[in-house]
Amino acid sequence: MDQTKREFLADIETLIEQIFDDLDDLRVSGAEGRARRELVDRIFRRVHSVKGSAASGGLEAVSQIAHEFENLLSEVRAGRVLIDDPVLDTCECAAEALSESLRLAASGEVEPSRRSIFDRLLAAQNQAVVSTRPFNEAILNSVPSEIRELLTESERHHLCSVVAERGRLFVVAARFDRGDFDAEFFRLKEKLGSCGEVIATSPAVDNEHPDKIKFRLLYAANTDLQTVQTAAGDFADVVFAEIVSGNNEATKTPASVSTLSNFVRTDLDQVDRLISSAHELLRTTSTTLALAISRSTVPVNDELYKLDKQIRSSFIGLEEQLISLRLVTLGPTLARAARAGRAAARSSGKEINFEISGADIRVDKLLVEAIADPLLHLVRNAVDHGIETVDGRARAGKSPRGTVRIEAVSEGSQSRLRVTDDGGGVDPVVVSAAAQRTGLFPSAAQLDMEQSLRLIFRPGFTTVTSASDTSGRGVGLDVVETAVEQVGGELRVSSKPGHGTTFEIRLPVTFGLVAANVVVSNGNRYCIPT
Repeated sequence: MDQTKREFLADIETLIEQIFDDLDDLRVSGAEGRARRELVDRIFRRVHSVKGSAASGGLEAVSQIAHEFENLLSEVRAGRVLIDDPVLDTCECAAEALSESLRLAASGEVEPSRRSIFDRLLAAQNQAVVSTRPFNEAILNSVPSEIRELLTESERHHLCSVVAERGRLFVVAARFDRGDFDAEFFRLKEKLGSCGEVIATSPAVDNEHPDKIKFRLLYAANTDLQTVQTAAGDFADVVFAEIVSGNNEATKTPASVSTLSNFVRTDLDQVDRLISSAHELLRTTSTTLALAISRSTVPVNDELYKLDKQIRSSFIGLEEQLISLRLVTLGPTLARAARAGRAAARSSGKEINFEISGADIRVDKLLVEAIADPLLHLVRNAVDHGIETVDGRARAGKSPRGTVRIEAVSEGSQSRLRVTDDGGGVDPVVVSAAAQRTGLFPSAAQLDMEQSLRLIFRPGFTTVTSASDTSGRGVGLDVVETAVEQVGGELRVSSKPGHGTTFEIRLPVTFGLVAANVVVSNGNRYCIPT
């Protein structure tokens, strides 16, 4: 795959990650009113961008999923579908499908059928009859007839949504010169948008002033009349008339996660070549200076020593900066694991809080990609096998909601990932029974904790008697252990029956500058950190 296509796919991947972030904000923040609509609008724009980019790049499956996703969001924006947990679940499912389709496109694999996700998206759209917020006829009748009759269905839904959120409603009458009405009208809408929303506009010719064009705007704001009049204070022919009053508490606008950045994309192979070139240049320069020092007089020698020290320090700093280009934060990977956990919890009917810490820790990009799937397995394992059902937790004297903590920590030059749950822990009695049932441990003797912890990593072993969508087939922990070991890492586990389990991935030190002593013994070179 050439560099251009890699950058193209990376751009789409970034958009999909931003969609995930916005969906998390929509679910977790509980945003209402204008804040919620702006979040939905932002997700819609991102999905639309994914659709257009995918279509232009020949990614048909990605484009089709984005199209159906966009249709659902259109229904939400129009107010015909209310945002509830099932709709949010469907949106997250669509985003996951986009991500998976993009991954397959990048790897060159044959794209599987996406009929199931299409059906879910269409089913959510068909909930419009159930989810639609009914029109408030009293509110509609309060709007001047010349404006009300021109309102589209989506504008009527929007109007009723604003009133339901206790926003204030105004009719704004404005008059502009024909010569510059378009620029001035745009400027007025921009001013009004700073503290409210323009729901609909109704242009008309001013018979008394043929050189003028007048507009009537249906405008909503969560503030008082004086504030909106101040916002349009530099417009001479603008009159406000309030027709609906409500709560004057302003709705908070969510901070945008899409800001212009000064990042550029580059290929990791190019970064590696830069690191090698910088190090080679350091060696050549150091050798040259050493040779010059050995042949110079004492006064010159001192100057060369200072210069040598300065150059070494500069090159080491350059190498560290180049190496940092390979590093990415663990935040997106941890967030993706938490999303997978929430989806598994909803599927199993369990109530679980997911906590994330250490999202700002930076690790080599290739290593992050290698441990992403093992981390997902561990989180799903914590949901399926670790956290008890609500009834089970009640019998154990625990709170109904379990907790899964996904944590990244940095200890010296090594980073570690931990998945901890406060569930039932690994029970040697249950493991022994499963081992006897499957014939892995025919003896009637009971396994101890150490033996149990070793056995749960055995391929094909499971304590679940029937398979579900996410577990019970004996594929999981052995795959996790193998994947971690393949990248030079280590997987450890500790558990206490009745109190929970902790899995820890110890990541290898892949990149970094470490001061070391080099020892040669029997022709072999050994680097010992100083």
